[in-house]
Amino acid sequence: MKIIRGIHNIKEINSNSVVTIGNFDGIHLGHQKLFSHICQIGQKYKLSTIVVLFEPQPLEFLRKNNAPVRITKFREKIRRISSYNFDSILCVKFNKSFQSLSAKDFIINILINKLHLKFIVIGNDFRFGFQRNGNINLLKKLGYKYQFNVIKIRPLYKNNIKISSTNIRKALSENNIKLASLLLGRVFSISGRVIHGNKIGRTMNYPTANILLSKNFLLTNGVYAVKIKYCPNKYAIGISNIGIKPSFSNTQKNKLLEVYLFDIKIDLYGKYIEIFIYKKIRDERFFPSKKELKNQISQDILIVQKYFNIHKN
Repeated sequence: MKIIRGIHNIKEINSNSVVTIGNFDGIHLGHQKLFSHICQIGQKYKLSTIVVLFEPQPLEFLRKNNAPVRITKFREKIRRISSYNFDSILCVKFNKSFQSLSAKDFIINILINKLHLKFIVIGNDFRFGFQRNGNINLLKKLGYKYQFNVIKIRPLYKNNIKISSTNIRKALSENNIKLASLLLGRVFSISGRVIHGNKIGRTMNYPTANILLSKNFLLTNGVYAVKIKYCPNKYAIGISNIGIKPSFSNTQKNKLLEVYLFDIKIDLYGKYIEIFIYKKIRDERFFPSKKELKNQISQDILIVQKYFNIHKN
């Protein structure tokens, strides 16, 4: 699979293609259905399979700090898309120049002339091009003229809730991790590289692995039941705190995820790990002393162990 960074890096595609376009934030069940359909069409008609996505996401460029918070980091998005073994992922740089490109020019100059489009598979509410004037009606009109097929994937629902990135963000912001995971089709997770912290946890016999988060991270600050994947097919259970450590406000300014692992001691510094977040235990709060904080952590650990059905002798 090739990752093409920017339209200017597109080389001649040697075959006709089936294409999908979108942000694909979260790679939820709806995206997964769409990707599977792309693969089926590509295999049936012997076409190149191509995913076109935008970086930054359009609303991140247009709204800056007021853009929706990402469910999935770019690296994680690419990893999940790559598991479908597409021929190419085209990452279009969304900037002023691209913003001004009309929907018709995008279809003709890029999808037809460069990617040799024969099928396009899109979501139900797909819009694109200058002022979002491109829609399924324009695609069908040009498809008739330039001989490509347009396939619309209808939205999926779980428990009468539409599967969408917007609804997943809403669920996470309300700490409804169970619903978010249902719509994603997997346990909600984040990935990152373990950094050195101030090692306060070690002084209380609770050493933690730390990952720096964006200040707009979707989940609210608090304590969570988690599992981590630290090697292929190797997992560990633990407890995590997301927040700014208010009991030690002089030492921590950035939002951080700290995870303490049960019954395992491994050196994770510098490793890229994935944290699966299952349930919120409590909100983050201030403790006037290390002793009180340590006592609370002990209680939190018992709750998490009970959640994961871990029995201690």
